[in-house]
Amino acid sequence: MLDADLDLINAACNGDTEAIERMLLQYYPTVLRFARKYCATPEDVEDAVQETLWIASQKIGTLRVASAFVAWLFRVVRNQCYQMLHYKQHEEAIADFGDASEVSSEQSVLLKQDVIQALARLPLRYREVLILRDIEGLSGAEVAHQLDLTLATVKSRLHYARATMRQALASWRETD
Repeated sequence: MLDADLDLINAACNGDTEAIERMLLQYYPTVLRFARKYCATPEDVEDAVQETLWIASQKIGTLRVASAFVAWLFRVVRNQCYQMLHYKQHEEAIADFGDASEVSSEQSVLLKQDVIQALARLPLRYREVLILRDIEGLSGAEVAHQLDLTLATVKSRLHYARATMRQALASWRETD
């Protein structure tokens, strides 16, 4: 990293709004190229880049070492791309259960009860992985660290938990 870049990043870290703007403009093409590698669609790329630059502008003051800025920025954009992918998968899963506007409030209450019962029937080791990953939104690595498991174990348990939930809630799927 050039000294001029470090000076710009240091100024941005110290709250210089002009430096923040210049830094964001300077790193925009780099963030865009990086996002294209991780995001699924061009729309996701645009959203991830915008979100990343906003986060960078808001959180730059928390950066302790200016030379770590680029690595931090790449981590932020990668996480944004993964979050968008996660949300898309979540939306698709919800769509599998039909249009929410077609569900009455009584059906909604019954569905919630069935979901809670299905979760309660899962063995704890599967339930905690499912809750941390799909409800709390932690990454697989974060779940593994929190539960002191290997990533492979987390993935295996998550696969089993999701399959079991899918099977338990199969009666709610819209039939053609």
